Amino acid sequence: MFAVRMALHFGRYQLLRKIASGGMGEVLLARIAGQQGFEKLLVIKRILPNLAEEEEFCTMFFDEARIAARLNHPNIVQIFDMGEVAGSHYLAMEYVAGDDLRRLQRHAVRLGKTIPLGVTCRIIADAAAALDHAHKARDASGQPLGLVHRDVSPQNVLVGFDGAVKLIDFGVAKAAGKIQQTAAGVIKGKLSYMSPEQASGAEIDHRSDVFSLGVLFWESVTGTRLFKADNEPLTLHQVRACKVPPPSTVNRELPRELDDIILGVLQREPEARKYDAMSLRMAIE
Repeated sequence: MFAVRMALHFGRYQLLRKIASGGMGEVLLARIAGQQGFEKLLVIKRILPNLAEEEEFCTMFFDEARIAARLNHPNIVQIFDMGEVAGSHYLAMEYVAGDDLRRLQRHAVRLGKTIPLGVTCRIIADAAAALDHAHKARDASGQPLGLVHRDVSPQNVLVGFDGAVKLIDFGVAKAAGKIQQTAAGVIKGKLSYMSPEQASGAEIDHRSDVFSLGVLFWESVTGTRLFKADNEPLTLHQVRACKVPPPSTVNRELPRELDDIILGVLQREPEARKYDAMSLRMAIE
C-alpha cells in the first residue's frame, strides 16, 4: 500500500492506495486531474500482471465492463473507462466512500448487535432496485439482455457514508451476447449465497439473484449465517436442501411481517418465490 503523497502515475490516472486485492486483480483508489484545479476520485480495477496473458480472465474482465456500461442506475456503480496501460488491463469506476455490507455485518457482530432494522431494509430495498434495473436492461436495439448477476453477496453491496447503496461486480454475470459464456453445469459465484438451482449447476434466471438477496436480508437481520458450513461440500448440501427458519425465531425482536417477506423469497423452487426484485422492494417499503 502506498500513501497519497507517493501517488503513482498509471496512464492519465494517479494511483493513491490499494483498496483490495484478490486472485484475479486489484482495486485501487485513484484520481484524475485536469485543468483549472479539476480533480476527481475514482477506482481503478486492474488485472494482475501474471494473468494479463490469460485469455479467459481478460474476456471476463471485458465482459464486466461491457455489461456494466449498459446499466445506468443510481444503485449500480458506474463504469467510466476501460483500457490498457503498459500491458495492464483496467476499468475506471465510480468511487463509493464507505464500506461493503460484509464488513458492516462483521462490525455489528463484534458489537454484539445486528445492523439497525431500518438501515438493513433500506440497503436491501436499494439493492433490489439495482437488480430490477439490471434484470430489465435491454441492448441498443431494444432486445432484452437477459442479465443475471450470479454473485449477489455482501462483498458486492457497497454502502456509502452518505447512505448510498451500490451494487458492484458483474464479472460473473450471465447475459445474452456475452463473449465468455459459462459451460452448462459450471458453478460461478459464492456458494453460501447461491440459489439451490445455481448451486446445482442448473439453468438460472432473475429469480436466482432475488433468492441470493434474500439470503443477505436473512443474515443481516439475524446476525448469523444461513447456509455457511465448515466446508464447501456441506455448504453446498445446505444450500440445495434450503431449510430456512423464520428470522424471528433467531432474532425475537423482529416483526413477524418480515418473516413473510423473507421466507417468500427463500423458497427452494423458483416457481414458489413470491417476489421479483421490484415487488420485493415494494414489499420492504
